[in-house]
Amino acid sequence: MPNAMTIQMPADTSIVSLGKTPLLGGQGRNGLAHVATPAAGVMLQGHDAPGNSAPASGDAGWYNLLTMTTTSAKVQEITLPRWIRRGAAGGTDPITLEGVQ
Repeated sequence: MPNAMTIQMPADTSIVSLGKTPLLGGQGRNGLAHVATPAAGVMLQGHDAPGNSAPASGDAGWYNLLTMTTTSAKVQEITLPRWIRRGAAGGTDPITLEGVQ
């Protein structure tokens, strides 16, 4: 999987910048989220705050980027935000993001 990055679990509350990543194009481009085991609920959240400082975890600008059910397809296309983090129902398996053009 070229041009990919993985967001680990469990308990990875890291906020990741997608401004400069191995993903082709980065913020504002489309990407694929590969989820090994879909869980019911919000899997990923995004934030479009500019700059190099990550938004606070409680900032009102966070929005649901990927919501799934247990029967959702394991690969979903998303629009890449500036910042990304795991959602409350992020499951226990890593989520891999792949950049697409």
